[in-house]
Amino acid sequence: MSADPPHLPPWLLEERHALGGRLFVLRHQRNVTQERLAHYAGMSPKTVSRIETGVVAATVDQLTRIARALGIPLWRLFRDEDE
Repeated sequence: MSADPPHLPPWLLEERHALGGRLFVLRHQRNVTQERLAHYAGMSPKTVSRIETGVVAATVDQLTRIARALGIPLWRLFRDEDE
């Protein structure tokens, strides 16, 4: 995965960071390390880290694998539980 061009709109980067933050919280609620999540999702720990920090845009396939590895529906990565 390569870094995105610098001309991305700020709102897009904010959404990416929000998704990464939700992933971080969900992962920690389940006491799962990035390494363990990466293993069960079939990706590298570096990829999980980059998704959590918003460095890269995750694909739908990656997010689906992450959700399945965490035992949650895919939509949970896109909105908080109290919404």
